[in-house]
Amino acid sequence: MEGPDPARDPAEKIGQVRSNLRAWHPLDWLVFWIAVPALLFVVYALPQAFKDRYLVLDTQFPWRLQTWLLSSYTHSQFYPHLIGNVAFYLVVLGMIFAFEHDRRRFRILAGWSFLAVPVLSSGLTIALWGAFGRNTTGQGFSAVIGAFLAYAMFLFVLWSVEDRMAVFDDPSLFPGSPARYHTLRILLGIALALIVVMGVISGTFTEEGGAVSNGIAHFGGFISGLALLLLMSLKKKGWSYFDTILGTSILVGILWYAYYLFILVRFVRSA
Repeated sequence: MEGPDPARDPAEKIGQVRSNLRAWHPLDWLVFWIAVPALLFVVYALPQAFKDRYLVLDTQFPWRLQTWLLSSYTHSQFYPHLIGNVAFYLVVLGMIFAFEHDRRRFRILAGWSFLAVPVLSSGLTIALWGAFGRNTTGQGFSAVIGAFLAYAMFLFVLWSVEDRMAVFDDPSLFPGSPARYHTLRILLGIALALIVVMGVISGTFTEEGGAVSNGIAHFGGFISGLALLLLMSLKKKGWSYFDTILGTSILVGILWYAYYLFILVRFVRSA
């Protein structure tokens, strides 16, 4: 008869969430829950002519380097663009605060998301529209949210299995049958692959309210955040089954998205 697995006690997992939420410093709540949304609303309130000239990314003027960063904090439409982004950001941030216990990892991911992702997504946007042979403008917080979404999904899967992570690399530690063991490994692999699938889906170009969503910015933010999480995991403990599946999924996702862009560029240039 199998003994109980204390790592699967739902009360213990819920207690971990409560502990995580209580552990955040008041300054964290102030900065991320209040200051960041307030900044987005303040920038929105600036005169539109000023935003168009100094804040909005325009692929015709890539030398306006400040727009590579500031365009990610700029909105010209109150609803649904600004309100939708702020609401989605707060939902994703709530997941991160609930499932994260590593403050160093959070600081690194937040710094990457707020500073590097806007520049990366702008560079990708300029490169892609150059391949299209067309010009566009870009603004909005979605790329940053993409990185945070990848982080939140990663944390949820990690929270689900972290206290028994070693089991996935050493079958002798698993208390159940081999069939159950391999089933759990497959389920973990599917969960990690689905994270990347979400990133690819977020990277599709769709028409929203008369405008086309900047898919490559969304995908760039999402996949770069996920790749950074993988690198930190590898640096901390080396390769594991978890990291192998995540790394493979990221690679397949990048190749999948690159093929999507290849088809898209051919279509746009022939139109």
